[in-house]
Formats: sequence, C-alpha cells, structure tokens
Amino acid sequence: MFMIAVILWISAGLFYVASINSAGWAIQVCRYGDVFCLNPSWLAIAALVSLVWACFLRVDRL
Repeated sequence: MFMIAVILWISAGLFYVASINSAGWAIQVCRYGDVFCLNPSWLAIAALVSLVWACFLRVDRL
C-alpha cells in the first residue's frame, strides 16, 4: 500500500509539472490525462488517503 501511495504521489508531481509546462512531452501527458492535468491535487489527495490507510493497516499488525 505504501508503494501505491508513492506511485500516486509521483503521478501527481508528473501531472503538476505537465500542467504548468508546454513542452512536447507535457502535451502528450495532458492528452491522455486531461482531468489530472487540470486537477493534479486529486492524485495528491488520493496518495495522502492511501498513505493514511496504509498506516492504519500497519498499526493493526503491531
């Protein structure tokens, strides 16, 4: 679950950089993930929720 949080966090950063950049690679990224280029914070919130959930699962095992 921590890996999913990291992947979501990296994706949020990628879409954030693509949303403020107008280079060739950013156009391709925003073409496939237009919603996430407009709202990269959605992925950051999902990463935060995933991290909190992973911590709850981790505490349960201790």
